Amino acid sequence: MTKDVIKVIKEAREHSEPFVTDALIRGVTRLSNEMNDVAIDVNQSPRMLLGKMAITLRNGAITTGKEMMTRGLERMQNYRT
Repeated sequence: MTKDVIKVIKEAREHSEPFVTDALIRGVTRLSNEMNDVAIDVNQSPRMLLGKMAITLRNGAITTGKEMMTRGLERMQNYRT
């Protein structure tokens, strides 16, 4: 790769790191809260618990991805103005 391409990649990484970190922290916090809610009911069967955990993990990953996209779009709009 040329020096210019490497420079652009480094700059993109520096600009994207704060909002990616923020989105990941928000996603993990939400996921943690939801996992705690799933595990509160001690009388549920292991199969039910694992099913709920799988759904919670999937939803957490989707939410985190959406959060990253939203933050990225907001930053792009801010740079344009």
